[in-house]
Amino acid sequence: MFLKPFRVKSQTQVKGSDKKKIRAEVALSFPNVQEEDLQQMVPGKGEMTLVRLYSTKGESFNVYQVQKDPFFFKFEKEKDLFPTVYMLWKFPNLLHTFTTQPPVIDKLAKGADLMLPGIVLKGEMTPNSYGKFDKNTPVAVNTTTNQAPMAVGLTYHSSFDMFMSGKYGKGVSVLHVFGDHLWEMGSKALPPQLGQPEVMVGMEDKQDEDPTEDFSEEAQDQHSQEEVEEDLMAAEIMESLILKEEESEEETKVATDDSTPAQEEPEKEILGPDQMDQLLVHCFLKAWKTSAKTLELPVLTSNFYRRHMVPSCPDGATMDVKKSNYKKLSKFLNAMQKRGIIEVKEFPKGVENITSVLREHNDIVAFTFNKAETTRKVESTGDGTKSFVPPTLEEVHQVSGETVKFFLRNGLAKGDVLNTAQVREIVTNYIKREGLQKKGEKNVTLNPLLHEAVVNRKEGYKETLRWDEIFSRMLGKMAPAVRITRNDAIPIIRKGKLEPITIALAKRSGNKKVTLIYNVGIYGIDEGEFAHQVQIGVAASTAVGPAENKPQGVIQVLIQGNQVAFVGKLLIETYKIPRKYIRGLELAIKSKK
Repeated sequence: MFLKPFRVKSQTQVKGSDKKKIRAEVALSFPNVQEEDLQQMVPGKGEMTLVRLYSTKGESFNVYQVQKDPFFFKFEKEKDLFPTVYMLWKFPNLLHTFTTQPPVIDKLAKGADLMLPGIVLKGEMTPNSYGKFDKNTPVAVNTTTNQAPMAVGLTYHSSFDMFMSGKYGKGVSVLHVFGDHLWEMGSKALPPQLGQPEVMVGMEDKQDEDPTEDFSEEAQDQHSQEEVEEDLMAAEIMESLILKEEESEEETKVATDDSTPAQEEPEKEILGPDQMDQLLVHCFLKAWKTSAKTLELPVLTSNFYRRHMVPSCPDGATMDVKKSNYKKLSKFLNAMQKRGIIEVKEFPKGVENITSVLREHNDIVAFTFNKAETTRKVESTGDGTKSFVPPTLEEVHQVSGETVKFFLRNGLAKGDVLNTAQVREIVTNYIKREGLQKKGEKNVTLNPLLHEAVVNRKEGYKETLRWDEIFSRMLGKMAPAVRITRNDAIPIIRKGKLEPITIALAKRSGNKKVTLIYNVGIYGIDEGEFAHQVQIGVAASTAVGPAENKPQGVIQVLIQGNQVAFVGKLLIETYKIPRKYIRGLELAIKSKK
């Protein structure tokens, strides 16, 4: 993920209140971490920086940097928090760790994944040899000579599936490795010598493994076909036996005497190329009658396959274009185009899109399928894009200035965030608790604490104020802010008024107009994905990069031509952004009457 150079999107200092939230996020991601270790991972004192980055693939991710060394990283839209090698050198037991031969690290640094034969195991193979974890579990990788972790990644399979694979196939999808650009972002320190890993204890005399052996995917393909078939057959037999043992007693009682014996059940059929061709056509036609029934075009061919054809696959079947006669998705869709069902065009260069479909085509009209064949829910996105959950935007108030002492007395601290209703409740309860308002009177007697919070020094001394005036003054003395909540993520507090999404027009060389959009990232919208949707929707070139003549960190989306109308519709209808947070809609081309 960090093998190629990345681009810095923004770089901001992490404040004390935000460090508490990050510390809570670390504790949630790594439940076994002790409180004293948390203080070292996210120090209360000292400089901590949040760096937002763009990869060459357009992925956006955050890096938390302490004393110039990156300690944690995460995808901007994901919840998982990953430690870097710098963090793991301080806390080597933070993640479940696999051990491999030192030469393998060089292959990982070139982009390879860690294969199962490359994982060193202790003793005979058992279901617990790899540990106990689920698929996509964050893990670290160290070497037989040093337990200091050298790479971080996600498991391709669960621990049981790894055991069942017979040491064949992929083990870990590597995200970060010693020597990549994320490592170079820090002090470029070398790994500390922490001694041999536990798996090597008692294995000093074992010399069976060749340290120069290639554990790459290409090397594994040289295994004989007979060995692979034997491994797969053994895995299927073991899996069927375990499934039988896990059948509940209740299901056994319900089973009738006429049920087919387990040994007579038909084996799962492996589809040949011709059968895979039929499955592709089946899923293609089914997609147009289900999830893609109201799909807006154009749509990327890859998106159509992944979001519509794959979910249409019947239960028990696995669709794989590579195992068909077509070998490639583009060839299959070209065949469907020759039959007159769809039209595929390439724009921009190298990007194929389905631009139209003949829904009245005989193949689609005559196609029927069993609704019970697919139990997975097939959801329609309408526009072919992944669903976007709009953020909740709430105008709030921060405890600050002359109101700090008042809220301290009420159990809050400087910088705490409250909405209007919460402020009203706190003020009301305080007045009642202190007996500052007599029954039947509208005015409230001001004690010293309340007086300091709501009365300006230039006004002199005031003995009483109306309750509603006290409340409005209290809000006026607090710092305005906006709380942005996206899904289940930790809410983001932005001080001051929320900057709206700004749409502007500018002229470039040749007097050509371009549309510029700013601040979409504030609302949880990925600029790269947004630009791609506009590119497909209006068939115009786009670009994403730092904004000119704007503060550092502001990202600009540039689109050729006046595309204000389309951008406004996309923001309001697809991304559900309220109009009051969008500026520049009036620049759209006026329709002729």
